[in-house]
Amino acid sequence: MYENERREREAIIRNGWPLIVVPLVLGVGGGCVLCPVCGLPWVATAWLAVCVVFAAFMAWFFRNPRRTPPAGEENIVSGAEGTVRSVQYVTEDDGSPASAVVKEFFPGQRAVRISTFLSPLHVHVNRLSIGGTVTQCEYRHGKHLLTMDERSSLYNQHSIVVVEDKDGLRCLHKQITGPIVRRVIYWLEQGQPVKRGGILGMMKFGSRMDIWLPADRVNVCVQPGDPVRAGETVIAKRK
Repeated sequence: MYENERREREAIIRNGWPLIVVPLVLGVGGGCVLCPVCGLPWVATAWLAVCVVFAAFMAWFFRNPRRTPPAGEENIVSGAEGTVRSVQYVTEDDGSPASAVVKEFFPGQRAVRISTFLSPLHVHVNRLSIGGTVTQCEYRHGKHLLTMDERSSLYNQHSIVVVEDKDGLRCLHKQITGPIVRRVIYWLEQGQPVKRGGILGMMKFGSRMDIWLPADRVNVCVQPGDPVRAGETVIAKRK
């Protein structure tokens, strides 16, 4: 069984357990010291409350709800939960920063980039937009520009996961770090068969995901401002 398939069983992603358990231990331990030893019950109560709230937020942040993609392989689903901030059509010679991505992954084609932004309250487990075979997966180091900046898609640290299906449709998933949160991870390996809506990885407080597709082979179904759910919301359909 592949790593991402094992993660499907986790109600809370196990990477988050240290951030849940340690604050609870510190809260209880600190309370036991501050209250009877130091005689500061109100401080002990406040300390415990802060630790419990922090642990509860971490449990919420690392949650992994089950997701079921809609029937029909023509449906391409969102890779992240959040809000669509931009839908941009790009060619390799249009002069924009994004044109470098097209030149590398969609040479000679017109591509569409669908960008989703996540708030701290959204599910941060990412999912695959199409099924097929992982043809490329890697982590690229870079800058930490604001994710609202178009250049962040090219220059910020990010992961790259490319999936290609049996019909040759290619989908590029990019998990992008921001200026403060700097960790994104994927649980896939090159050559691995994957299913649409399956787990890709997680943004450990990362805040943007770009899905790239060949524009001539899909019809985009979302627009800026639309809320989307990872693995369920249809963002495009195959032509």
